[in-house]
Amino acid sequence: MTLYLLRHGETVENNMHILQGQTHGTLSENGRAQAATLRERISPDMFDTIISSDLHRVTDTVEIWLDGRQPKEWLRMPLFRERDWGSLTGHTTNNIDLTHLPDDVETKQQLYDRAGKALDYLLTNHGDKTLLVASHGLFLQFLMARIGNVPIDKTREVEHMRNCETRRFEIPTI
Repeated sequence: MTLYLLRHGETVENNMHILQGQTHGTLSENGRAQAATLRERISPDMFDTIISSDLHRVTDTVEIWLDGRQPKEWLRMPLFRERDWGSLTGHTTNNIDLTHLPDDVETKQQLYDRAGKALDYLLTNHGDKTLLVASHGLFLQFLMARIGNVPIDKTREVEHMRNCETRRFEIPTI
């Protein structure tokens, strides 16, 4: 499987250091410009399937990149959403203690497990295809950890993706 990962464009909330979690978010003007410049790097024609988070900051990024073109297939799935920050959603990162999280926040283990389920889904249902997965920074970091067999206690060592960055992986299928 050839897998391209794409992080959504910059959002207004990114600039304000707000934990967006599973809220939709709003692309900033810069984020919209980032999405438009994706056309210079990758073409929708390259992909058999686009799989994305169903949150607006991701779907808006993909729609801007597509520029009215119809992809062969585009699946929008909650499985590919960002980490659920629970009651911390909407708070700025400088106002919270990330070492003592409330019980309603998706744990690192839960996110790691969800990223594993996402990888299993990709391999089982799309293993012979060229895919674009469009998602969110933390989720993609954990998905890359799963792709690279990085243990959960080493996920911070996986380089975080910048807004509208793409990365390519060749994943052998059985």
